Amino acid sequence: MVSRGRAFWPLVLLLAAAASAADDDPFSGTYRVKGMTTDVLSGDTRRIDGHIVLTLQGGAYRASSDLTTDFPTPGGPVHADVIGVGDGKRDGDTLKGTAHTQVVMQTTPGVDPNFAFIPRQVGPRIRSTWTAHLEKDGTIVVELSNKPEKGEQYRETTTKLRGTKVPMRGEAKPPAPH
Repeated sequence: MVSRGRAFWPLVLLLAAAASAADDDPFSGTYRVKGMTTDVLSGDTRRIDGHIVLTLQGGAYRASSDLTTDFPTPGGPVHADVIGVGDGKRDGDTLKGTAHTQVVMQTTPGVDPNFAFIPRQVGPRIRSTWTAHLEKDGTIVVELSNKPEKGEQYRETTTKLRGTKVPMRGEAKPPAPH
């Protein structure tokens, strides 16, 4: 017969290993982010916000983004979704990587481009280099340098995003940033 104390230790060791793995991977999760994109030549800025998801897979990070912004066009800014994927590696307390995104723009002013039966226009494909780090309060800070993919028309920009981790069902809510 196994005593309760002996059966308890494997569980404690398993939980400690899981906690240690979580400490080794502070980045994985879904983040609600917001920030600004700045045109490198003109200095014009536009807000950008949405979600990014970071997942550790085989020693590398996979990044996914679903963001919205008001994209500049010759006829004036239009609502646009910026969706994409990227990869990154950890370098100390920082993640560094590249991302490939696509801009999907509304064609009907004032209507979300995801609304059913509303035509959408696919905008430029963008290649970004990025870094991310966590501040002491858990806020993620992501900085991107954005350039057009080969053959695309897009003015170079930089983007800075700040955000907080979205708790998954059953997780405690992270502390609010100060």
